[in-house]
Amino acid sequence: MASEQVLSGKLVTTASVPADRRLAFWREVVCQTIAGVEARPLTTRRSYDGRIHSRPIHLQDFRRFDLLHVVADPQRVNRTRELIDLQAEEAWLLMLQEHGTCSIHQGDQRSTLAPGDIGFLDTSRPYEVLFPDAFRQSILKVPASLFKDIIPMRRDVAGMALAGGDPLTAIARANLLMLERFAHTIGPILLPAAAERAIEHLGLAMRARLDNGPIRRDRGTSGHHFARASLYIIDHLRDPALSVERIANATGISTGHLHEVFRKATGATIGDYIRAQRLERCRRDLADQSLRHQSITFIAHRWGFSEASSLSRAFRAAYQTSPRRYRQARQGSGADARIRPSAKA
Repeated sequence: MASEQVLSGKLVTTASVPADRRLAFWREVVCQTIAGVEARPLTTRRSYDGRIHSRPIHLQDFRRFDLLHVVADPQRVNRTRELIDLQAEEAWLLMLQEHGTCSIHQGDQRSTLAPGDIGFLDTSRPYEVLFPDAFRQSILKVPASLFKDIIPMRRDVAGMALAGGDPLTAIARANLLMLERFAHTIGPILLPAAAERAIEHLGLAMRARLDNGPIRRDRGTSGHHFARASLYIIDHLRDPALSVERIANATGISTGHLHEVFRKATGATIGDYIRAQRLERCRRDLADQSLRHQSITFIAHRWGFSEASSLSRAFRAAYQTSPRRYRQARQGSGADARIRPSAKA
């Protein structure tokens, strides 16, 4: 396979392949780089033009996702059950349309992506993507476990899209494209934090879409209340005075009903949910080398813990280690840096 290292990533292109072999080469590239799919051209030209630039991005907890930039001629792409059986993986493709259009179809959902839109596909299930014209697209290939952290799904979002005209979607898209453009210039200490902040904006755009868009009506009243309450919680995590009463008032329901909503949605109490969200953000900051000058007490207060000892007790229960030892392992070197907590909040 013709390839070259470009800006610490990998570029594969049909340009260096004889014209009569370009389509076969492209099919191999798509299969190996994005997902195991059938790629069929929608052009009468004898040759086929396409290129993919890929770069892995590592996060602070050593998980990673791949940033892909694709430019190609018209094509139809299918991921079939047979191909899934041959090359099984649990990942999501987050497709940022930049030029041209495409239609995506997965399960009972169909969407058409125009420039600025963001579409979602689950590689563990069959799907079809149609590119009627030459196109340019950036793709985040995200492991399923990470995708669920970014976008806690209370309904299936495979085959749906975020509209580029929505302000939060536009912000998320701009941040992700800037990350793609400048990742090779950002120092290794700051890059994981920059990547996490970029994908957080995508999670915010999706939460707003699930709360305010047509999907909300499909999820019922309970799901709507959970979406509103969880969004309010995320926006007020830093406030140590955050209470069930305040959340209920903001959601427009009684405290008793709110408790029932969270029990059905998460199987846990509201307090458990708030604590888990605060712990996750403390964990992220403790792993961030760019924040190593900030004390554990400062981080605890920033995310709503009244004192460092409260964080320490909750952190030990969730991760089976202390905040200090976790930070030393994450910001150390060698074998210690690869220690992972045995449980997540």
